[in-house]
Order: sequence, then structure tokens, then C-alpha cells
Amino acid sequence: MRWLIALVALMWVTGGGANAADLKVLRKLSAAEPTLVVSLPSGSSVRQVQFARIVIHPNDLDWALAYESFPIRGEGDSSPSFERITWTGRLEDEEAAFARAFEAEIQKAGFKAEGASSLFSDGASSGADLKVGVLIDDVRGRFCIDCPNLFARNTAPATVLMTAHWEVYSSLDRRVVLKVTTSGGVNSKSRVQGTVLPAIMDAYRENVRQLAMNEDFRTLLTASTGSLGAATLPPSLAPLILAMAPRAGGLASAARSVAVVFAADGSGSGFLISDQGYVLTNQHVVGGSKYVKLKWDDGTESLGEVVRVDTRRDVALIKVDAKGRAPLSVLRERPSLGSGVFAIGSPLGEKYQNSLTKGVVSGFRTFEGLAYIQSDVAINHGNSGGPLVNEQGAVVGISVSGIDVSGAPIGLNFFIPIDDALKALVIVPAG
Repeated sequence: MRWLIALVALMWVTGGGANAADLKVLRKLSAAEPTLVVSLPSGSSVRQVQFARIVIHPNDLDWALAYESFPIRGEGDSSPSFERITWTGRLEDEEAAFARAFEAEIQKAGFKAEGASSLFSDGASSGADLKVGVLIDDVRGRFCIDCPNLFARNTAPATVLMTAHWEVYSSLDRRVVLKVTTSGGVNSKSRVQGTVLPAIMDAYRENVRQLAMNEDFRTLLTASTGSLGAATLPPSLAPLILAMAPRAGGLASAARSVAVVFAADGSGSGFLISDQGYVLTNQHVVGGSKYVKLKWDDGTESLGEVVRVDTRRDVALIKVDAKGRAPLSVLRERPSLGSGVFAIGSPLGEKYQNSLTKGVVSGFRTFEGLAYIQSDVAINHGNSGGPLVNEQGAVVGISVSGIDVSGAPIGLNFFIPIDDALKALVIVPAG
């Protein structure tokens, strides 16, 4: 997943007088102690987390005050000349610094953080299901420029306070699973040396420490994958008993049971699993759509209704009038390593509908507690939701993702085992 980072650059602008309310808050911060982070017990089972995005939109662009010296008896005893610091522009070069600060503080707390160098890798290759983003919408500061050391004992020469709104997104659930707001800052007791960025970073680290100590955040990162992302279906959902094809009809006829699936957010592939008109596909193909359009190999189109989804396992079931089309046979046993397999779907869209590619079963992988079949069979965008069949034309898996390098497939593709898909949607073969 690719994230665009919107940060901000700083410049000095001469402005009005000091904001008394801000100074009061910042003086109070001078006495505050940094958050003490209690590390998780050694050997704790934790889920990996990845820093993904930061956006800073201060409520007040004139966010800080700067002064060159301060009277001995405090701010109220004279009228020193203040400068306003105005927030403007972009600081994209600092993206990695925010990521590294997050990872360092999270790791000190005993959590696992995926490195910033992995931020733009393909989602399938990432070991972190949980992605963290933060919006900072309130930043206040005051800075002493070249203040004599005599006064540094009684003042806060470099003080920053900020409020951060954190969101944790689960790639498996495809939704935000936690929101946390923190507010804190730092009194560095050192003078500004040409830039205020170090003080901003210190305040940011304090907010990361508060996040690391948040009870809900700690519970989320120490929960097993299975306890999250339960199917979006009600727990009491009755099993759906479907009559399925008793045997495979062969590769030549398999393509006639595969359709292009059009939803509001794009298109993918899907395939019939029952003569009652049920089609399997990926949840990310249908998205939030209630109704989708299916286009068959003969050019005819049907309206389908999404009747069941499981976001964690990324599968969906569509009910459609199949108009007498035969379903594909399903083989619930795991295929053998090295056996021949074929992917059927519409790579790059309907123009290449029902393309068939050949490969072998390359391995069996587990990511975040979910099983996948690995194969070198070629798939592209548009294959998602299409069947992976064996040499007899029986379905063994569902296309879900692949890894690209510089936009080019490299033969590392992943498929949901068909038995897992059926279980996730509470589908039971008749007989």
C-alpha cells in the first residue's frame, strides 16, 4: 500500500504579542514528567505493527512564540518582544524521521514494528497486518533563542505541546479497528539551534509513548489474530447447504463457469460453485456493494446480490440467476506440492476475460494466522476472486494477491484454499 505523507515546513514570521493562554499551558507542561513506558513481559506474543502515515494540520498557523531573552522574574514582569512562528509548506524529507521515532518508541515498549523501509512494499509481502496513521491537529510551542544560561533554570526554552489522533487499520479486517487520542509534549530545557524540528520530534515521541501505554492499544497488539476480524455475519448464522458438482468437468468447460464481477469500486472475477446460482469471489472485489453485475463468457450479463462476506478471509458469496450454467467442482483437500494448477479470470479487466494460465503449486504459506497456497501461475489485477483449478478442472483455491517488483509480477502469487473460503462463509456441501 502506498501512502502520501503530508508534513509541514517552518519559517519565522514577525507577528503580534504573546498569547497568554498558550503560555499558561506551556508553563504547566514545564513541570510535566515524560510518560513512563512499561515494557511487555519478555516472551509476550505480539502482533506486528507498521507506521504508515502522518498528517499535521495545526489549528492555528501561528502556532508558536519565539523570544531572544526573558526577564528573571517571569513573563508577566515586562514586555519582551515576541516573534510568531508560522507553519507553512511541506517537510516530506522528514517522513522517515517520524517513522523511525515511532518504531523506536514502540519497540522499547516490547512491541514489534515493521521498518520504515517496508512502507511502500506490496501488501502481500508485509508481515504487519496492523497499520498506524496519525493526525496532529493541535501544536503549540515557545522557543528561547540564545537565552543566557542564567535564565534557562527557570524557564522552558524549547517547549512543544501537541494533540495526536491515532488510527489503527487492520488489513485483514479492511477497516479501522482502533482510534486513540493522546496529548502531551516536551520541555527540552535547551535553546533553539537553528531549527525547532528536534523539539517537535521530542513532543511527537511523547505522544507515541502515550499510545504505547494505552490499554486498548496494548490489548489490540497482544490479541491473537483469530480473536479479531471475525466474519461480518451474525454468530448465529445458519449453515448454507449447497448442492455442488460431484466431479470436475475438465479444463475446457471450466471457463464457462467463470464471470467478470463488476462492483462500484472496480472489477474482478468470480465462479459458480452451485447450480443454485451461488458465485464465489473476493470480498475486496465486491467492496461495500450490495448488488454487482456479472458478465459471462458468452457476453450475457446478470445482476447478482452479495449475500455473505468475510472480510478477514477476504471472500464473498453472490446469488445470481445462472441461467442453467454448470458449477465448478470443488476439491477441499490441499493440492500436492509441485502439482499442476491453472488460474482462470479476467486479468487487467474484461478485455482479457476468462484467460487461463498454467503453473505449479510452489508452497504453502501462513500470514497472520491465515493459510495460503503459493503458485507461480500468472495472475494480474482482475484475476482477484477467480478460481485456481487442478488439471481436472476442480477448484482448489481462489486468487487473492501477488507480489510485484517495480510493477512486474515475479511469480509469487497467493490463493485462498477453497476449504477455508467455504468455512469462512459457513457453506456446507450437501451430502
